Amino acid sequence: MRGIIIKDGIVPGGGGGLEFDLSDVLATLGERVTRSRWRARGLWYLSSDELGVDQLERLSAGATLDGHELLESLPRVRQVIDGEFEAREADSQRPWVIVRAVDSAWWEVLSDDPAVLAAIRARFRALEFFPVLPI
Repeated sequence: MRGIIIKDGIVPGGGGGLEFDLSDVLATLGERVTRSRWRARGLWYLSSDELGVDQLERLSAGATLDGHELLESLPRVRQVIDGEFEAREADSQRPWVIVRAVDSAWWEVLSDDPAVLAAIRARFRALEFFPVLPI
């Protein structure tokens, strides 16, 4: 998988913190997000009301969510600090995308699909690229 690190907001001229969160990354990936099953691990987030977000708590416990459920949970999320989100389509054993929050410092998007990486490049501006990684 090829990957992109997104650092919008933490580069010179930025606001000093990330200017986006998981909802922005997933919106960039389009409708395919809703057609996928999502898993997460290592999840640490802050909610807007300081209470747990049921869908994310279920993900943390090992459940999978469909894309609609994941998207419905995001308005209550103030910030994802750490975590890895993996999406698979119904007919696939391999993920089509992995999205990682890394210590509130940046996000990583990994995919074998050039369209996924092109969408990220088109939407975000402070990017670094890394080579093929086995999963």
